Amino acid sequence: MKIYLAKHCGFCFGVKRAIKIAKEAVVKYKNVYIKGELVHNEGVCKDIEKSGVKKVGSLCRLPAGSNVIIKAHGEPLLTYEKLKAMGLNIVDATCPMVKDIHKKAQELEKKGYQVVIIGDRNHEETKGILGNIKNGIILENKDEVDKFKESIKNKISVLCQSTQTLGNVAAVVHKLAKHTEELLFINTICNPTRLRQKEIEELSSMCGAVLIIGSKKSANTKRLYEAAKKINKNSFWITSEKINKNSFRKFKSIGIIGGASTPVEVLQTIAGRLNDL
Repeated sequence: MKIYLAKHCGFCFGVKRAIKIAKEAVVKYKNVYIKGELVHNEGVCKDIEKSGVKKVGSLCRLPAGSNVIIKAHGEPLLTYEKLKAMGLNIVDATCPMVKDIHKKAQELEKKGYQVVIIGDRNHEETKGILGNIKNGIILENKDEVDKFKESIKNKISVLCQSTQTLGNVAAVVHKLAKHTEELLFINTICNPTRLRQKEIEELSSMCGAVLIIGSKKSANTKRLYEAAKKINKNSFWITSEKINKNSFRKFKSIGIIGGASTPVEVLQTIAGRLNDL
């Protein structure tokens, strides 16, 4: 059996940065809190909590002067305003690439564009982008263009969640062009996402089976799995290094790739177990 470990694996820049900021905050401050998950990986979040970051369900009862981490996916402007009004110190771990999307959205809205965001409606990143402008709309796929066509203005700008697939984005933009007079598209899919999506296509084509490692909450991992499944029916979404290696004995070659918040050590552990075959 041959094992192919993806070249582009392990934490992306934004995840590395968020973890570094969280761990440094615990050393610098006494009381550090976070609402929700720093990144979409249960193992990583448990490690962050063990380091001293306290996870809370609500920020309302935190005493003034407490330190609150903004997760890597970002937050709406209203969250920042509330935290400041409560006298809480903000430790911002938002991915710089996501911050850049916020900035672009704000600038485009000031120029008179209606901002259309292509992304998962219930994902924290997409909610954060929408919450940084006044009158944006979210479209998940091309079918929603007709559903929301009455809301689409004659002058629109299109941005996308950083972990979207180019295929989905292109399909939405193509259909949007039929419903507006002026359309400005800016590709805000981040480079780590593009590299992984390209590599999963290669692995899916050349290997007997493909393992995609990451949390079920991870949007970029979900898209890697969907891309793999279109090419290779033997594509498996695995959430941890605990696998039954004998289930994969029949394959002559296996490709392994992980989401942007999956530790490279997890992929290496799985590769090592499969190498025993």
